[in-house]
Amino acid sequence: DSADAALYGAFLHESAQQIFLDELGPEDTPAWRALVQTANTSYSAQADHLLGREDSPFWNDQRTAQAEDKPAILARSLAAAVTLLESRLGNERSAWQWGKLHTASWTSGATQLAPHMPASQRSKINAIGSYLDRGPYAMGGDHSTLNASAYHLGTDFETWLIPAMRIIVDFGRDEPMIGLNSSGQSGNPASPHYADGIDAWMKANYLSFPFKTENLDKVYGNQRLLLTPAGK
Repeated sequence: DSADAALYGAFLHESAQQIFLDELGPEDTPAWRALVQTANTSYSAQADHLLGREDSPFWNDQRTAQAEDKPAILARSLAAAVTLLESRLGNERSAWQWGKLHTASWTSGATQLAPHMPASQRSKINAIGSYLDRGPYAMGGDHSTLNASAYHLGTDFETWLIPAMRIIVDFGRDEPMIGLNSSGQSGNPASPHYADGIDAWMKANYLSFPFKTENLDKVYGNQRLLLTPAGK
C-alpha cells in the first residue's frame, strides 16, 4: 500500500525505456526483448546504469537533436513516472499504492496454454477462468527483494514469478523448520485444498513442519491412509 514504492516502481519502468528504448527498440525487437529478459532474473544493464555509467552513450536520446546526459534522462524518467501513476491511479498521490499496479494471479496450466490454442478451445477455457484461476492479488516487492515478486521490467507490472514455497530453518529451535505452499496442496479446482494456502501465503502465516514423532499428530492430525499391496 506504499505510494513511495509505486513511484519507485514506475520510475524503474520509465527509466528502462528512457535509457535504452531509443537504441534497442522498438519493443518487439530481439535486442529490447533480450534486455528485458536479462533484467527479469539478474543484475541488469539498467541497474548498472542507475548505479554508475555516467559516460555511457545510452544516456543520449537519439530521437532528439540535443545531447542528453544522465541527470537529464533521470529527471525525464521521474517526470514520466509521475505521469504514468496519475494516468493509472489518479491525481491524488496519497492514494497511490504499489499493489494497485503490481498484482499476481494463480493461473492454471489450461489458462497458460489457452493463448496457444484454437479460438474455439480458447473461448471454452476462458469461460471457466474464474473456476480455474485465483486473483489478482496486490503484491509488494519486485524481482530484487527477498520476497521476490518479479515483473517484466519496462513492459508491465504484472507478476510473473513468485516463490512456489517458502521455507525457513532455524536450528536453534526445538522444531527447526517452518514453511508454506503458495496456493494449495491439491491440483483439483473442486478440492477445498486447491487454493486454501493463498491467504496464509499472502499474510506470511507459516506452518510448522515437525520432525519429532510426538509432534506429528499436533500438526497433521491422527488420521492415516494406509496403502496395502494386494494379497498382503
